Amino acid sequence: MDEMLMEERKKNTILIVDDEKSNIMTLTHILSPSYTIYASRDGQDAIEVAHEYIPDIILLDILMPGMDGYCVIEALKNSEKTRLIPVIFITGLSSDDDEKKGLSLGAADYISKPFNQAIVELRVKIQLKIINQMRALDKQFKQQILMASISQNFLTNTNKSAIFSNTLRMIGEFMEVAQVLLFILKEDRLTLTCNNEWISPKFGMQSRIGECIPLKEPMISITKNIKPGIGKNACLHSNDPSFRAAMRPYRVNFTNYITTPIFIKGTICGIIDFSKENDTREWSESEINLATHVASIFSGVYEREDMERTILAQALTEKSRKAKSEFLSRMSHEMRTPMNAIIGMTYLARNADDRSKINEYLAKSDNASHHLLQLIDHVLDISSIEDNKLILSDTEFNIDAMLKQLFKELDTEINVKQHSFSFEKDPAIPETLIGDRNRLYQVISSLLSNAIKFTPDHGSIKLKISGLKSDKEMLPLQFEVIDNGIGIPKEQKDKIFTLFEQADGGIDRKFAGVGSGLYLSKHIAGLMGGEISIDSEPGKGSRFIFTAKLKIKAINIDSNASLSFKGKTALLAEDVEVNREIIIALLEETEIKIECATNGREALELFTAHPDKFDIIMMDINMPVMDGIEATRQIRSLETPKGKEVPIIAVTANVLPEDVTEYIKAGMNDYVSKPVDFDILVHMLYKYLK
Repeated sequence: MDEMLMEERKKNTILIVDDEKSNIMTLTHILSPSYTIYASRDGQDAIEVAHEYIPDIILLDILMPGMDGYCVIEALKNSEKTRLIPVIFITGLSSDDDEKKGLSLGAADYISKPFNQAIVELRVKIQLKIINQMRALDKQFKQQILMASISQNFLTNTNKSAIFSNTLRMIGEFMEVAQVLLFILKEDRLTLTCNNEWISPKFGMQSRIGECIPLKEPMISITKNIKPGIGKNACLHSNDPSFRAAMRPYRVNFTNYITTPIFIKGTICGIIDFSKENDTREWSESEINLATHVASIFSGVYEREDMERTILAQALTEKSRKAKSEFLSRMSHEMRTPMNAIIGMTYLARNADDRSKINEYLAKSDNASHHLLQLIDHVLDISSIEDNKLILSDTEFNIDAMLKQLFKELDTEINVKQHSFSFEKDPAIPETLIGDRNRLYQVISSLLSNAIKFTPDHGSIKLKISGLKSDKEMLPLQFEVIDNGIGIPKEQKDKIFTLFEQADGGIDRKFAGVGSGLYLSKHIAGLMGGEISIDSEPGKGSRFIFTAKLKIKAINIDSNASLSFKGKTALLAEDVEVNREIIIALLEETEIKIECATNGREALELFTAHPDKFDIIMMDINMPVMDGIEATRQIRSLETPKGKEVPIIAVTANVLPEDVTEYIKAGMNDYVSKPVDFDILVHMLYKYLK
């Protein structure tokens, strides 16, 4: 974090104030290799220098002729420009009273004379760390406000071009860049056209709106390999020399750039180009992340427009047009509600002084963001269904852990309406099953949320899970959600499973919702080899029955057997330190020895040096230097037999079927999804080590 901040700012500056020239020379000698030094031998002059240069830290002598250090710090703390600059007193005084007086006036620390180099360096470093952390928090908070303002920008009734140009201006001024340009690909996918722009007024350059740029190799091939995401792997930037030659023909005014693609359904539809003045300073990681985050917002806008066109194109009859019109109205309302909460809570946080209040407002904004994301996921799922692209993935998961998470998520809603909730599960159902855990979670969550919504206060809701007749591999499960709510009339039972429909679908309906949850649930149930049915009577409640077929774990760990892997050694390749710590902690009781690598190249080198040392490899996928897939390929290509035999398990958050196929093709044996479940991870070790 410190290094990143230092890249973003000028070199840290220190003002040394001491009437003795030898003291200034000594401190300059100690600090000058790492910091820019200003010096003053007079109190009044020091105040003027501080106002002119605003140093990061001031080292201030106490005993000086004329204006002493106490008077100087008092003047600094009374000035709006300098009051936040940390002041470290440098003194030969040793009295407690002197120290108390200095601290009461706002001194951050003391350095005693004669100077000890290590002490000076350490205390300066500590103060810089504190102030840099404060700056990082301030910048993060301002960035959150910016994102909320951009979101509010997209909610206005201004025409799209004006919204885009205003958004480019906001982000350009925040990042302090020279220009931000939005280019859109023409239908031939070989020509970029500048549709919107923001150019810093200080450059006085001509508009580039309407300018066309033909794409040629190798740029076409490079852009095809960029995938949607956040960070340096989701864009082209001038920090990387490999892009400079390819991008040179497209650079008009500036050679320092971040070029972020905009996607619709994973396909590039345009780019946003951020440029700054031609200096030697590289783009920081936070600048790259912010640029790609802005591009993802634009991708969402274009994707939403594309989805709206797809949805509206399906309105072939008057009935379907009316149903979809109601859906869009509900979706607009449902999306604006959390968006307004996000904007409102961010506004309150921006104007609050109490840190606890700020945290409260940001927490509420975070909750609204998750609700909005759920709505967007529903729309994306609908689009996938219409394109026949909604598919399931098979992963091992702990059903009890999944239900625990679900109950925790719904607990607030249940408590608000003071419902009585009960749960019953057939004890014969094993904890670990194989199937699409997230889709199963989605269906149960949708059924329970509906029960909570349509059951008046102080009602009762029950979830019952039963195992049906199974074979050796498949286990059909039946999920029943029972409530004593308002019920559903017979003539409405089929309607509730229809896309865009609700039992009370009018604009003045009593209950909120967009009418997509049960439609998606019914489709997912079908993909899981099951179905959804309803038994309901108005005024007496409803009973939804959902069935699904899940696979039974092929290998069962004997509950009486020891889970010790003592004597075994695993190689863990993971670039994120906290993820390494979690896996090591999870497996501590198994007594397995774990050696760590921070990227694929390091994992390959460790294994190549001692192939017989490792019994299994746990391999992250997305790592710097060399990713997990390439590391696996190279391990499998080693001449040593162990390279072809050692089990390699992918540990990753990317578990879509096409991702898993790529892992297996590269030579991996299996995979464990993140966040890592202890039972699944231990089962995987048991499977390959026992």
